[in-house]
Amino acid sequence: MIMKRILYIVAAALALASCAKQDTIYKEFIKSGGIIYPAKPINVSADRGYQRIVLKWDAPMDPSLRTAKVFWDSNTKSQEFNYADYPSGSISTVIDELEDRSYTFSVVNYDADGNKSLATEITTSPFGESWLVSHAERTVKFARMDGNDAVVTMNKPTDEVAVTKFRYLNTQGETVEGCPVLGTENEVRLPGAAKSKYIELQSAYCSAEGIDTVWTGNWFRSDDPIAFRVDDSRATVSVTANQIRENFTPDKILDGIYDDGESRWFSSNAAQYRNIWPKILVIDTRLAGQAAMTFNKFVFYQDPDPDGQTRRYIRSVNVYVSNNKFNPDDSDYTKNFGEPVLSVSLNQVDARQEFVPEAKVAGRYIAIVFRNSYSGSGFVDLWEFDAFGYVLADAE
Repeated sequence: MIMKRILYIVAAALALASCAKQDTIYKEFIKSGGIIYPAKPINVSADRGYQRIVLKWDAPMDPSLRTAKVFWDSNTKSQEFNYADYPSGSISTVIDELEDRSYTFSVVNYDADGNKSLATEITTSPFGESWLVSHAERTVKFARMDGNDAVVTMNKPTDEVAVTKFRYLNTQGETVEGCPVLGTENEVRLPGAAKSKYIELQSAYCSAEGIDTVWTGNWFRSDDPIAFRVDDSRATVSVTANQIRENFTPDKILDGIYDDGESRWFSSNAAQYRNIWPKILVIDTRLAGQAAMTFNKFVFYQDPDPDGQTRRYIRSVNVYVSNNKFNPDDSDYTKNFGEPVLSVSLNQVDARQEFVPEAKVAGRYIAIVFRNSYSGSGFVDLWEFDAFGYVLADAE
C-alpha cells in the first residue's frame, strides 16, 4: 500500500513538471487578455472562368477590420485588399493565369492592429485547355445558294456552344468574316457568297457554370463547298418518246416553280404509252466550259395539295450521273447507265422528299429513271426536281 502511494506521488510530480514545460511554450504566443480573432470573411463565392477565377465576398460590418488577403497555391501566392477601396460593400477580384487544375483559396481579414481572422476557404477550378478541346466543333449539314446568298444549315451543336462565326469568299473574291449565330440557331445566311466555295467556321463555348465565352481560335472547313441548284437558265431536259401529256413538258421541272399545277411534267395519259416502263428524264447541266458537277442532294416535288396524296404517283426511282450522255429511250438502262447514285422509293405522304446520295459522283448529265408508279394507269407527275451540287475544281 505504501509502495502504491509513492508511485502516485512520483507520477503526479512528473505530470506537473511536464505541464510546467508546456506552459512556457504556449505562453509566448498568448497576448494579454487572450488571442484576438477578427471576424472571418463571409459569403465567399467563386465564379469559374477560362484560366481564371472571379472571387467574391462581403466587406465586413466591423469598422475595425481594414484589409483582407487571399492566399492560394499553398499560400505561395496572395493578393491584398483595402476595404476602404470597396464602398459598395462587396469585393470582387479576378485571379487569372491559372492552370487547368483545382485550387483552394483562403480569404483572411485583418484589423487595424494586424490581428488576423481565421481563414474562409473555397475550393474550385477554372476551365482550361482540356475542357476546351473536349468540345466538338459544329459541322455544316448542307450549304446551298439561295439567290445571291448562301444558306447554311448546321447540325445540332453541343449544349455549351455559345456562338459560331463564319469565313467565306464572296462573288468579288473578298474574304468575309462574321455572320455570328447563337448556339441555339441551326441556320445562317451568308450574303453575297460565291458558289462552289468552302465555308470555314469557328465556335465559342461557354459552360453553364462558367462566366467566359471562349473561342477555339481554330477555323474548321465544311466537308462540301456551297452547292447550287441546276436550273433552266442553261440546262435542258429530254424525256422518253411519247411521254409528255399536253403542255406539261419536262423542262418545267427545273423552272423553280414548285406549287403551280401548270408548271410541271406529266407523263403520257394515252392508253398505248402510259404503262410503258421505264420512263426516263435526262438533264444536261450544260455548265460553262463543260464543267462537271459533284451532286450531294436531290429533291423531288409532287402535288402540294394536302388532299392530293393519291395524285403523288412516283414510286421507285433510280438516279444516275455521268459525263457521258444518257439516252432517254434506252430500255436496257441497267446495263448501259452504270451504277445508280440513288435508288429510292417515294411515299405518297410527303409532297417534298429529299435524298442524299451515299457517294458523291461528278458528271455533266443526270438520268432520272422512273421504274413504276402508284398509279394503275402508269402516271408520273413531277412538279419540280432540285439537283444540288458544286464544281469541285472551283472550290479552292
